[in-house]
Amino acid sequence: IKQYSPPYNIRFKDDKSYPSLKITLQNDYPAIYITRELVEDGSRYFGPYVSAWGIRRVSRYAQRLFGIRSCKEVISDKKMRIPCLNYHIEMCSAPCAKKIERKEYLKSVNQLCLFLEGKITTLEGKLIDEMNLLANNLEFERAVLVRDRLNAVRKMSQRQRVSRIITGNMDVIGAVLNEKRACIQLIFIRGGNLIGGEQFLVTVPMGDSLSKVLTVFIEQTYFKRKDIPSKILVSHKLVEMSFIDAWIRRRGIHTVIDTSTNDLEVELTNLVLTNAKEKLLMEINKGVPKRLIELKEILELDEVPIRIEGIDISDFGGEDAVGALVTFFNGKIDKTGYRRYRIRTVKGIDDYAMIREVVRRRYTRIMSEGKIRPNLLLIDGGIGHLRSAVEELELLDFDLPVISIAKKKEELFVQGKMNPLDLTEDSRALKLIKKIRDEAHRFAIRYHKNLRAKKIKKSLLTEISGIGKIRRKKLLNRFGNIEKLREASVEEIAQTKLVSRSLAQRIHTFLKKRVNKLD
Repeated sequence: IKQYSPPYNIRFKDDKSYPSLKITLQNDYPAIYITRELVEDGSRYFGPYVSAWGIRRVSRYAQRLFGIRSCKEVISDKKMRIPCLNYHIEMCSAPCAKKIERKEYLKSVNQLCLFLEGKITTLEGKLIDEMNLLANNLEFERAVLVRDRLNAVRKMSQRQRVSRIITGNMDVIGAVLNEKRACIQLIFIRGGNLIGGEQFLVTVPMGDSLSKVLTVFIEQTYFKRKDIPSKILVSHKLVEMSFIDAWIRRRGIHTVIDTSTNDLEVELTNLVLTNAKEKLLMEINKGVPKRLIELKEILELDEVPIRIEGIDISDFGGEDAVGALVTFFNGKIDKTGYRRYRIRTVKGIDDYAMIREVVRRRYTRIMSEGKIRPNLLLIDGGIGHLRSAVEELELLDFDLPVISIAKKKEELFVQGKMNPLDLTEDSRALKLIKKIRDEAHRFAIRYHKNLRAKKIKKSLLTEISGIGKIRRKKLLNRFGNIEKLREASVEEIAQTKLVSRSLAQRIHTFLKKRVNKLD
């Protein structure tokens, strides 16, 4: 398990089982322990508890409330011992020192078992009867102790009570899934009381459903458990439900596994799903920059925009038009996601149409190649640019939130809203948006300038008398590009036999002067 960390694994990676509370009922003076081994020795087990902190808390509370010992001393009626520290801090009734009679001690043990079973109503009734009996016998000091125990039980019951309508025992399981991560919430209800709950974060193979997640979880969780409740309520129907039912019946356990059948069960299911969703969201957002979380909240997005793409257009009077796309991952530049586009379908000045072309080419390819989708698209421009991108995405049936930011007033437009958002200058989200916009603008301008420089350099040769289109093309083919032609000597140019020596001299002199100026 440690080496391979298999998907869905919710067992301990050190091969231990989950801890349980053990009450040694076979002893004359039973004790309460935390154990990971279930031994058929007459003891009674409550659990398992996945949280070690949780089980220690329950154990300490039980010791303080019922005075049950937690030591492993062998207590004999023939030998008197000195009370240990637990007695003095009221964590034990010290049966070893004969501070309590065996009959009274066993009564406390029985009450502890009722408490751990979740039979609070039965326990309250027994405590009330005992308190009244002691009061009638004028044993007021002992009656006060029982009263305090009753109040403590009631206080705990009020905090943990789910509903008086639920009288049996039930486990409620809900799961939420986000790509390869799932969170499973499990709560334990005993006698109408919520006595505990655990959360599990698991890795899920791509494509597996929530039903599969829950099925595997139940197989692993209840494989060795002995205290399986009468009902297991799940948020989604299980795959291989008949197999799971048969497996449980073979163990001689009468348990029903089902989804919600009434309003109360729907409420419980919603409770575990909400908790699981919040836990998974916290896990996903772990390590995510605050500016991205702020951006998610401002834009009311369904998920944190971990991957943001920004698009800008650059041209010179409609000529040499280009589009540029930059990518930011987790709030930082990701140059592996940068793309450049030479505009093919648009002639003249039409930024909206150019935005459409870049959006169409980019996201058609993402869909066809199954590449990672961004969480947010940023367009450099106003509301018109935003609409162009949104309309093109709708034609592609590509679901992607889109925003745009205008340069002059730094107005932020959001898909589906007419008016721009009003963000303060110190907003971390706005600063990130500006950074993405500026980077897309820089990348587009740089690409546009490079294209224009190459175009100008190629046209330089036509300014030399005696060089036409055909001869220019042959010279560039021979030398590769204008830079290599510039570096060539007069003799090397003349040796091509494409031009005379005098023309080679003029080409050499002209390029040295003009190309140096362009650089």
